[in-house]
This record gives sequence, C-alpha cells and structure tokens, in this order.
Amino acid sequence: MALSAIPRPVAETGCLVCGAALVYLAASEPMTCALCGATRPSNARCAGGHYVCDACHATPARDLIERTCAASDENDPIALAVRLMHHPSVKMHGPEHHFMVPAVLLAALSNARGEPERRAARIAEARRRSEPVTGGFCGIQGACGAGIGTGIFVAIAAGASPMKGPERCLSNRMTARALDVIARTEGPRCCKRESFLAILAAARFAREHLGVDLRAGGPSCDWSGTNGECIGDACPFHR
Repeated sequence: MALSAIPRPVAETGCLVCGAALVYLAASEPMTCALCGATRPSNARCAGGHYVCDACHATPARDLIERTCAASDENDPIALAVRLMHHPSVKMHGPEHHFMVPAVLLAALSNARGEPERRAARIAEARRRSEPVTGGFCGIQGACGAGIGTGIFVAIAAGASPMKGPERCLSNRMTARALDVIARTEGPRCCKRESFLAILAAARFAREHLGVDLRAGGPSCDWSGTNGECIGDACPFHR
C-alpha cells in the first residue's frame, strides 16, 4: 500500500486520509483500507477514493500506528508519519509519537531491505520498547522521546543488545545525533517538529551506517494553527 501523496489537513467530518467529503454508494463493494490494507465490504468512501475500515477509524493511537505500519509497503518514513499524524487519534502532542518514530522507520527499512515478512515483528518490538518513554520526557528527563525512538529503531535494525559492543554503540550514536538535532531548534515542545527532525536524522544515519536508503522527503507542517506554542518561521517545517 504505497502512500502516493502527503495528505492535506483532515476535516472533522471528512476523510481521515485527505479531508475530502464522504460519498455513499447504493450498494456495498470490496474496498481496501488506506491505513491498514485490510479489504472489507463497504458502501462509503471519500471523493478521492479513500476507504478507512471501522477498526482503524475507532482505534487508539498506538494500535493505529502498529496496524498501519505493519501493513504498509511505504519506503518514505516521513510520508507514513504524516499519514498517521492526520488521524484524529494521534494528538498534537503525546507519547504516541515516541512509538510512531521507530515504527515508521522500521516499516520503511523492512520494505527497503526487501524484508516485509519481518516488518510486523519489528514494529511490535518497537512498541514494547517505547512504552516506558512517557510524555514530557523532553523537558523532565532531558531526552526527547522522538530522539529516543530513533535509538530504538537502530537497536532493532542492527540487532543490538547490552552485550553487543558495536551494535550498542551504533544505537546510542543514533540517539545522540537525533537529540542534538532536536536541541538545536530552540522553543517549547512540538511533537510534530521533533518527530520530523528525528525521522530525517535517522534516515541520514541509516544511509551512512546501515546501508539503507529510506529517501525521506522533507514535510511542510499542517499543524501550526493548532499548536499554541508554534515557533513559526523559526521552525524548519513552518509554511
């Protein structure tokens, strides 16, 4: 299920993918969910052709992230992250971003390596490892959860453990690089900005150290109007 375009901001009552109005058909027909890839009979889709199954429509944020990333064949982790961020279960700020960062990176890496059969297990492991990283880590513990998420990504991708020297060091170097990039943008928390910065840093790191080209594209932020602490033009993603 390739994500061919970064979606627009979602309307409250419109499509969860692109915000377009919903269209109801006279009879149901098989449709493939744009988020998880499941095929279900439905008589509703948006004017742009997107269908979102009931499970994805109602699911909590972490469940949505795991379902979507486990089913996605996307190679661009930024495009996958933006798709998830537009779902209403993913709030403006929140610890779900700490899981989303390694999840989209592991999905993209599994696809780029030609290992789709390992995608779901890697993402499930990332969820387990990210759960102790609670909200507010950036200001309370001094380590943004999105940055920690990149270390989780490399640790899983490289097979790191506390006893594996090179792999352990590689995952710590990833976290350090992501946290340094995040810290250079001064301002209050913004889970969208920090997630984008972390994912882009991890994509560069993956090219340099894992031999995988994730081809992450730079996004433009759709959330400045809903973030009361937005730093405006000082943010590299502000438009």
